[in-house]
Amino acid sequence: MKKQFHNEEVIKREQARMQNRACRPHLYGKKITVPTRNGSMHAFIYNKENLHPGYLIVEVHGGGFMYNTAADDDDFCHFIHQTLGIPVIACDYSLTPEHPFPIGLEDVYDCVLHALSMKELKAQPDRIILWGHSAGANLAAGTVYMARENQQFTPCMQILDYPYMDPYRSSAERRPIRNSVSGKLMDTFAHYYTKSPDELRNVLISPILYPAETFTDMPRTFILLCGRDNLNEGGKKYGLLLRKAKVPVTFYYVREALHGFIENHFNYEYIPSITKMQITRRQHELAEKSLKHICRWISRQIKDL
Repeated sequence: MKKQFHNEEVIKREQARMQNRACRPHLYGKKITVPTRNGSMHAFIYNKENLHPGYLIVEVHGGGFMYNTAADDDDFCHFIHQTLGIPVIACDYSLTPEHPFPIGLEDVYDCVLHALSMKELKAQPDRIILWGHSAGANLAAGTVYMARENQQFTPCMQILDYPYMDPYRSSAERRPIRNSVSGKLMDTFAHYYTKSPDELRNVLISPILYPAETFTDMPRTFILLCGRDNLNEGGKKYGLLLRKAKVPVTFYYVREALHGFIENHFNYEYIPSITKMQITRRQHELAEKSLKHICRWISRQIKDL
């Protein structure tokens, strides 16, 4: 069956709308410019408190490598910073189709390096916490992999919310779930992320294909899975591969949750009307409960490390 994708004109129009909504009257984060190997990118810093010296959360927004901005997660980042007392830097990485793989991933990696050089953050290379959502979770895991290979820093934790870990699998190979990511949109994300379909099996694009020996050196991992999400299988498989390699993995399964429910909760005022129709009071309750659980998990790991 011939795959169908959104055309670039539609994508650019939607990206322009999202960039416009990112220009908000008030943001908690301080906007900075981060130099990267590909030029530069923006990031937002949250650094009012530092109750755990050396630790830094690097937050990576979702959106299929194509949509959303770091500003969309401003309330989320403010909340986790206030709750944990750990500095946060949110990456506004380059988006496809204009910037295909590996540019977005390299942006996130370079953002970590820049953060480590910032005296005001006081971050240590062995106390980096990568926290990503959906495609952002893919980029977070890829950054962990690159760190292992380059040995410039050693992440101590990765938190992966409803992660997109197997872009090489088409929508036709997944079980359809109502109100989850549409098949056309999912295939559009994968299509524009690379210059060639064969590249989708690159381990930095589909982390569940990492070589077996790689998994032994991964950091403590928290994986949040949504019951109403057709990306579930990849996240579950990734976590099981980590467990097989004796990496401490915590699965947190939210049976009623929709893909993206945490980000949608914190960004509710700005999400499209059609998405708002799916966000019931229960989804908000689940987001608040899940996030508090993750923050408690992080606090316990800090005590143990």
